[in-house]
Amino acid sequence: MISFRRGIVRSANLAFARLFGVARAQVVGCPLRELLTRLSFAPDDISALLTTPPNQGADMDVVRIAGGTASQDLRVRRFSIDGEGARALEALAFVDETSRRATQRSTEVLVEELLRADRQAALGEMAMALAHEINQPLGAIVNFAGAARRSLMGRAVRVGELEEVLINIGAEAARAGDVIKSLRSFLKGSPQSSAAACVNAAVTVVLGFAGPAMREQSVDFRLQLAADLPPVQGDQIILQQIILNLVTNAIQAMGAQPLGQRHLDIHTLRESASNVRVDVLDTGIGLPKELGERIFEPFITTKANGSGLGLSIARTLAQRLGGAIEAAAQPGEGTRFTIRLPCRGEDETPDA
Repeated sequence: MISFRRGIVRSANLAFARLFGVARAQVVGCPLRELLTRLSFAPDDISALLTTPPNQGADMDVVRIAGGTASQDLRVRRFSIDGEGARALEALAFVDETSRRATQRSTEVLVEELLRADRQAALGEMAMALAHEINQPLGAIVNFAGAARRSLMGRAVRVGELEEVLINIGAEAARAGDVIKSLRSFLKGSPQSSAAACVNAAVTVVLGFAGPAMREQSVDFRLQLAADLPPVQGDQIILQQIILNLVTNAIQAMGAQPLGQRHLDIHTLRESASNVRVDVLDTGIGLPKELGERIFEPFITTKANGSGLGLSIARTLAQRLGGAIEAAAQPGEGTRFTIRLPCRGEDETPDA
């Protein structure tokens, strides 16, 4: 910490000298602007520190390039010690946050990598079914192209007939491309340009991912999407991952059930003026009473081959969006997972 009056440094403590590698005798009596310049503070930061009125109680984040190469993250606060006006004795307090912020950035990178791995794992379990889904439009393209070739070789072809075949080929190619594009965007976790997420759209995309797996597992589903939902605050990719984790969990939970008893229900509704709600209900193995809320803890699972991370990550992501997830046992067998998310605002366009 240093104190100053009328722009001249009056004192500097030992911690300041150690932080910046200077001798206190070289600091006292030095013009404050000259000192900060000598310590490699940016001109804009110096201006802000010298013009900020005292007693604001607000910290300023400053990045100092020490020695011309290494950066130093500092938290700086200006405050008044004694007096008022031109004769006021003021102070600048400096806190070195370089290590803490570096650790925070590393943690954020690890979290993002974990989330990406979770997305890949969730879709990896559906890879064969998704390959089948992409193979359908590709097979249709081959069939349409073969039909066009046979028509051209066998007889005179009307222009309109050939045009219809080409339109069908283009449509099937576009459908395959859309599936691939959607998967790439989800796996990459590309940030969305808007801060609003559409719940119904997220449910629809997830069912596109999970649909082939549900057909292979003979899971039937019922969908009830409210027509008047406002957008929720958050990222569309994160919302999709939350719902996909719950749907994947439901499919896995119903694997041991007899055919004809595997039912998945997804409901969306506006629960209140400020909340949107999503319910995911399955008829799987159910929620053991002894687990309760512990089902959301990492590595807690009711499935023999489960990782125990899907539900934990889903709750973490929901909390990142300002929402929450809860689980409750269904009458008989099965589980209901409920997601609650805050609306973005009343002036937004509702989901379609």
